[in-house]
Amino acid sequence: MGRPVARARPEISHTLKQMRRILGVLLSIVAISACTSANERHASLEVSDSAGVKIVYSHERQWAEGDAWTIPLQPQVSIGVVQGPQEYQLFDVSAAGRQSDGDIIVADGGSRAVRLYDGDGAFVRTLGGRGSGPGEFQSPVQVVVTAGDSVLVWDAKLYRVSRFDPGGELGDVRSVDMAQLAKVVDPPFYPATVQLMPDNELLVRLIEKGGDKTAGSFNSRPRAGRMRSGALRVSMDYSAVDTLMFFGDLEQVNVSAPWGDMLVVPALARGTVIAAHGTSPKICIGEQAVSEIACFSPGEPRTLIRWTSATPAVTDEEIATWRDTMIGLYTLKLREADVVRMLEQVAHPGSRPPYSGITLDRVGNLWVEQGPTNSAAAESVDYLVFDPVGALLGVVALPRVRALEIGDDYVLGVY
Repeated sequence: MGRPVARARPEISHTLKQMRRILGVLLSIVAISACTSANERHASLEVSDSAGVKIVYSHERQWAEGDAWTIPLQPQVSIGVVQGPQEYQLFDVSAAGRQSDGDIIVADGGSRAVRLYDGDGAFVRTLGGRGSGPGEFQSPVQVVVTAGDSVLVWDAKLYRVSRFDPGGELGDVRSVDMAQLAKVVDPPFYPATVQLMPDNELLVRLIEKGGDKTAGSFNSRPRAGRMRSGALRVSMDYSAVDTLMFFGDLEQVNVSAPWGDMLVVPALARGTVIAAHGTSPKICIGEQAVSEIACFSPGEPRTLIRWTSATPAVTDEEIATWRDTMIGLYTLKLREADVVRMLEQVAHPGSRPPYSGITLDRVGNLWVEQGPTNSAAAESVDYLVFDPVGALLGVVALPRVRALEIGDDYVLGVY
């Protein structure tokens, strides 16, 4: 790393007072306690520039004792029932957002409906249900609540965004021409997934069809290989394309199966995770190789966020869990003895990825999930929280939920 050119003492970017989260039978909301006022920071933070890349290296946490945000294990508000009115039955919740008055927008992939609930979790109305017409959905996977409380819903199957006014009435519908979008991408890459960004932009993740592999050869067993992938920021009219970076996709291993060679995902496979939020132009990408995440903001240099961390060893329990999962998956088509022979060709990793996932909250803080945990019975999972500058603030224990949105004083998540 280059010579430090500046040292910073970043202030806490926002205070999590009465932070709420969505938990529930299938979905819900939270209450998080406030942190104390910021005390004197004693952490070591290095900020340097190298060839137009900003490097922020945290050796210690910025929070002093008592500064850390805390989240209770039990939700403040829960939405979802196993039996009861249909408007409360949720299956495969894919996205959620919160309006300024506390109302909650929930996209339910199972029913292909988007619903509005008040701050106490009571059903208010359905914004749109299953179908292909205006205001209807096939695969609602992203909900963005704008500064004016309008609601944007991205449909990953219809490739379109539907805008609803703050009260839930349909405003307009805009479609993305995937054939036109594919023309701005050079083969062997093609658009795989699309996510909404502010200012009429799209975050496009690429998939490689054919071509070379990186980070290992699929033909040299048992070494894992990774297909190439990448991420672009594209304007809604396809006139502007910003190539963020290329990276390796999910690790896979080439093994011999009864019918020939096939690819298997090894235990604790490394992949690339991307975090973005539809209210901020910031995008962060991590390849799960080292303790480093790259972040991109328009008009600013690429920022590499690095930190000092110790990676726990892989446990026998994790290997056994992976093996049982793979046997359950492949015995749908193969005899168990054949599956076992396939899995015996896969070498077990000596170390786990330095992080499991990443999330950007609405104000630009980066939440880095630590794990997977050694115990599935653990009540919470630790997250490293970095401020918008890239400095490590500290650790927050989040209940074992799938976080959908983190705001300045709430978390929406599914359990």
